[in-house]
Amino acid sequence: MSPAGPAWPRLRVLQTLWALLVVLLAPWRLWAIKNTQECTWQVVLNNFETVGKKDASDRFVDQEPLYTVDKVFSQLVDAPIDPDETYLGFPYYLKINYSCKGESSEALVRKGHLTGLKPVVLVTFQSPVNFHRWKIEQLQIQMEAAPFRSRERCNAEEVCLMSWYTPMPIKNGSVVMRVDVSSNGLGPFIPNKRFQVNINGFLERQRDNTLQFTVGNELFNLIPRYFVNVPSRPLWYTVDQAPVFILGGIPEEKAILLTDTNFKDFFLVELSIDSCWVGSFYCPQTSFTATIYDAIATESTLFIRQNQLIYYFTGTYITLHESNRGSGRWVRVLANECIKKLCPVHFHSNGSEYVMALTTGKHEGYVHFGTITDGRVSFELLPRQRSVCNGILVVNCSITWAVFIAGDYNLLLLVEIEDPSTRKYFQVVSYDLVSDYLVVLYTIPEFIPDARGLEFLMVLGTESYTNFPMVPKGMSYNPYNNLLFIWGNFLLQSYNSKNFIYLADFPKELSIKYLVNSFYGDTAIVTETEEIWYLLEGSYQVYKLFPSKGWEVHVSLQVMQQSSLYAPNETMVTLFYEDRRLYQLVYLIDNQQGRLVKRLVPVEQLLMYQQISNDYLLERQGSHLTLSFTNFCPFTVMRLRDLPNPQIYTRQERYRAQPPRVLEPGGFHSDNSLAVYQGLVYYLLWLHSKYDKPYADPVHDPTWRWWKNKKQDQDYYFYLASNWRSAGSVHVDMASYEKIYDLKAENELPERIFLDKGTSYRFSVFLTAREPEPLHGPSFQLQSKVGLAVVLADPECIEAVVKEKVLVNRNSVLFWVTLSDKRFCFDQGISGHHLMKTSMLLKVVGSSGHCFQNTNQGPRMQGNLMVPVLIGCPPGKRLAFDITYTLEYNRLQNKHYFDCVHVDPEMPCFLFRDIFYPFFLIQDLVTGDSGSFQGSYVLKVVGGGPTLDTIKEYSEEDIYRFNSPLDKTGSLIWTTRNTTTTEDSAFNILSHNSLGIEWLCMENSPCHDTIPHSIFASEFFFKVLVSNRGVDKSTYCDYQLTFQLHIHGLPLSARRAFLILMVSASLFVGLVILYVISCLLSPYVVKVCNVLCWKINNIIAWESYIYSIASDTGAFSNTSGIKSGESSGGISRVVSKVAGENRTDTKETLRKKPIS
Repeated sequence: MSPAGPAWPRLRVLQTLWALLVVLLAPWRLWAIKNTQECTWQVVLNNFETVGKKDASDRFVDQEPLYTVDKVFSQLVDAPIDPDETYLGFPYYLKINYSCKGESSEALVRKGHLTGLKPVVLVTFQSPVNFHRWKIEQLQIQMEAAPFRSRERCNAEEVCLMSWYTPMPIKNGSVVMRVDVSSNGLGPFIPNKRFQVNINGFLERQRDNTLQFTVGNELFNLIPRYFVNVPSRPLWYTVDQAPVFILGGIPEEKAILLTDTNFKDFFLVELSIDSCWVGSFYCPQTSFTATIYDAIATESTLFIRQNQLIYYFTGTYITLHESNRGSGRWVRVLANECIKKLCPVHFHSNGSEYVMALTTGKHEGYVHFGTITDGRVSFELLPRQRSVCNGILVVNCSITWAVFIAGDYNLLLLVEIEDPSTRKYFQVVSYDLVSDYLVVLYTIPEFIPDARGLEFLMVLGTESYTNFPMVPKGMSYNPYNNLLFIWGNFLLQSYNSKNFIYLADFPKELSIKYLVNSFYGDTAIVTETEEIWYLLEGSYQVYKLFPSKGWEVHVSLQVMQQSSLYAPNETMVTLFYEDRRLYQLVYLIDNQQGRLVKRLVPVEQLLMYQQISNDYLLERQGSHLTLSFTNFCPFTVMRLRDLPNPQIYTRQERYRAQPPRVLEPGGFHSDNSLAVYQGLVYYLLWLHSKYDKPYADPVHDPTWRWWKNKKQDQDYYFYLASNWRSAGSVHVDMASYEKIYDLKAENELPERIFLDKGTSYRFSVFLTAREPEPLHGPSFQLQSKVGLAVVLADPECIEAVVKEKVLVNRNSVLFWVTLSDKRFCFDQGISGHHLMKTSMLLKVVGSSGHCFQNTNQGPRMQGNLMVPVLIGCPPGKRLAFDITYTLEYNRLQNKHYFDCVHVDPEMPCFLFRDIFYPFFLIQDLVTGDSGSFQGSYVLKVVGGGPTLDTIKEYSEEDIYRFNSPLDKTGSLIWTTRNTTTTEDSAFNILSHNSLGIEWLCMENSPCHDTIPHSIFASEFFFKVLVSNRGVDKSTYCDYQLTFQLHIHGLPLSARRAFLILMVSASLFVGLVILYVISCLLSPYVVKVCNVLCWKINNIIAWESYIYSIASDTGAFSNTSGIKSGESSGGISRVVSKVAGENRTDTKETLRKKPIS
């Protein structure tokens, strides 16, 4: 028979185990021909001090940016950077190498560099939980790694040791980062590999630069008794949000396993808790143990249960909380309660995470519902009014398990009830957290149904039962497909929590210990005897993976290949999903040495092996036997085609950054060039974070402002680099830092799909049938055995249309699938907030567990494709004020435009007396689309002030008075000639075709009678809110935009204007009168001034003359004392004569002076 996926053709081999192994290994030999080397990427974290050091590795602890990078940028003169900016850097680098089996890693890296190999790193930031604080976005940055020589001593002329480096970026609001490493297509073939690089907020750096755990003390000895023959336990955490996983269950030790790399490496930590035991008459506990029974990890907080006590510890995550909110110690909560079990909530909602504690003793029948928001923990006792027992009208009951359904804000409780006749039975009870209402949804049968050889059985109450009692232990719920499992020594499933299906393939003699859900259509089951079973959602067949024949064959092959992941003596510690693949954490003892390893559970290979071992036929043909395998897969080829560009549906924003070009012959980077790379990547992400602003840029791209003034000099910078004259031997290429808007589909369905109102996702499925049966006749169509089914989790909200096209000449069928939103299952919401979870399951009939495809990373199951669908306003959409077109249109309509005296290019002014015509843009930050907002909206002035510093928020009452056309208090700020209003007529409805806004600033409005602060007209800053909620039915998005509007030229009140007029007129008249008087009296004033000046000068001259004569007379009297009388008389006469002459001269002067 022809193959599907890993082909199993008719082969003629010997009837031995080795022959079977040869058949099994045949597909992998084909891969070995194409790829002669088995290579893998290696990634570690380095800080600035350890770059270039061999075997150096760091933990992700530091979260603050570094300022040392800016010193390097100050040296880059004649470079396309802004010298006025401060460039920061991230605290870590990613160090990248690769290794191949059987070869030296150092030689391989050198060879790869010489052949042009450059690793390409894609860092994906996980969206935060608290969307009230952080913006919800799906952000990625793609970086090319830069080669760097090792600092070790080297005798070679060029290089001995080298590695590649990229900055390890950090984003506010994200503590979980996914790093995908791939090749640039040159050099050896190395498969893509994914790494988890998470921030560990439970480590702190000491003064001696060493790291120490804040939750306890690290233990370095993995004693065998911690793991050997110890039962496995579930790994509980908030899906996609927890940066650190913890696992308890170590017997008689208050220790946990802690990892920030999904158990690629781990730590054994002894917790610093008090280990108290609450014992009283209402706590039914008879023994004490130090064992940590339950452990749950959330985004920033860890929870543990020891005995009947609950502790939590909040890590230090500055990127989440913007401050140090770490606990510093374990905090005991619910100290007066007896807690028998912790139940996890796998998904966050409403900006918070949740955990549930089940009580015993005095509060039996209650649930303590814990909420974690920004690291703050609070518990609420539910139900609020009465216990569950009283609510369902029973005397004695106990809650065995609890599940929180966030979409309905509802609790599902598994309740064990004891009636007076000592008969025990179980019920599924629903509790509504909003209405505080309890209702019984389903009563679980007392005994296991008799399936009579069927794979599944619909439990209606009319079927026959066995003598095996049903013993429920727990529940599991998938919010994407609404699938609820109730498990114990049975397995029930339901899509509506009311009608259940019994899966008969699971043996009733076993008891399930816990379920592991991938939430993408796969479920693993672990029993009390440590058996592993597998269920593919959408089917009813349960497969046994371990122990099984397939497992024995797989282990035999691994032993032949001398794998280090398997040993004769091993104990499973836990089982968990990572990136849709099932992994084990196993404790191995090999050569009396114990170690913990993380290994892949090859589900597809095990199913293939089992299928082959169970369905083969030996036929004698002549003198030899023929070994035939039956392939139950209904198709040979399955391909997805015509997939649309993914970004519009996945909402992934991606940036691209390449290292700066270094002017070094070998192409190796230096410390300075790596620091420049750090600063450029940091600045690129900083531009992204600052781009979400109210006023739209003329070009819809975050990087436009970076290079807008440098693009004209691009040829000059290239000339400098081409002639090796760039400053610092570093050339920054402006085209290497950009946002990518045109990613192409990769022939597979996206990880998730976001659907807005009425949007559709369309693709095709190409199937080649295995056994076609042509029908001859007038139509000559193909009667195919392949059929495609589309299962929708919420058919009332989404719909799928499948169209079939038979390709007779190719023995194939082409199915066109269109998934659409039905437009009425979601109210309007903020971008990325409160999205409704649902899913689409694409299933080829008869393919479950039978169809596989070989890939370079192993076989992959085909025929079942489950895609989560999120309905609502997709992330990355926003409303922006189109200031460019608003200014242009206002100038055109008003025939003029007057800006403020002090021009602010970021916030232009609008004149009060002009009609204001606002325009807005709908901008898609993911695809780069930007177009005029064509919908309706409501505009409100929600704040304002005469200056930016004095803007204040208005109350709801004030907002109504200032904006509503129904206001009768004379408080309106603005009005419009549009007559369309909201349903209650409270506010006007505007659109892009509106007749504009006329500013009023009536008497009781805050902008009335604004006093100017200078000689220029008054101005006012309005805080404006624009929203389409309730008035625009074309989208699920509640576009809310708040921006500041600068209005100048506000008029004064009539009273103040009259007062200013009177004062101004009085001043003017007074100045005129003063001028006239001054003109009439000016000749007389001048004459008087001249006389006064003459008299003053005359007095000064006379005094000076007298003083000089007196000085001369004193000198003469000293020389002759005999003739003093004569001399005195002579002097007197001389003085009299001189005085008479002076008077004569004065009179002559007065006579000669003309009269003016």
